[in-house]
Amino acid sequence: MWPIAFFGTLAITVAATAAFWATPLASVTAPAGGILNSAVGLVIQVLILATTFALAEEIGIRGYLLPKLLPLGRKRALLVSGLVWATWHMPLIFLTSLIPVGNKVIGMPLFYAAVVAGSFFYGYLRIASGSLWPASIAHAVHNSAWGLMVAFTATSSPVLVNSYLLGDSGIVITVGAALGAVLVSRMMPRGDDKARHDATSPVLEPVTPTAAAVSRQV
Repeated sequence: MWPIAFFGTLAITVAATAAFWATPLASVTAPAGGILNSAVGLVIQVLILATTFALAEEIGIRGYLLPKLLPLGRKRALLVSGLVWATWHMPLIFLTSLIPVGNKVIGMPLFYAAVVAGSFFYGYLRIASGSLWPASIAHAVHNSAWGLMVAFTATSSPVLVNSYLLGDSGIVITVGAALGAVLVSRMMPRGDDKARHDATSPVLEPVTPTAAAVSRQV
């Protein structure tokens, strides 16, 4: 799952951005540091995020919360965990400038849609692998790649392109994450989408501070 987590997530962002380079809305431009420096910077940033901030969020959402919700059924668990994850970001959006969403009337629904789509993508990676690492890697790649692709993009409508269409929670990125979730979901065993009524049914074990390894779903 690691190649899917890294290259699949990167492909979503690159393909979405490249599609806009072919439209009147944006064009490709060389970043100030050059392509090689940008690529090296991307790898370094992914390594840092995947082992720190992204991993911390994944431990909470996909490591602890998702396994607790799986008795509701896989899709419901992924939806609810995604909504909780999006809501967790609200203080950062309303009290800081760390997550720019543009006009909040437009940006907030887009943000929730993007986070829920990402929650399905990362959640399926988590369930399919039985590990947090693919989800953490995909999360880190997304957070790193969209900022990098913005540096490669010249546009006269930065809010429209970089906030609403591309960017962290743009429409095209959200669609790409949803398609990625669909593709990874095809690797899942069938029959677990309905709610479980048997509390002893085997599900993913939550990550605890004393048990970093996650057991594989049986």
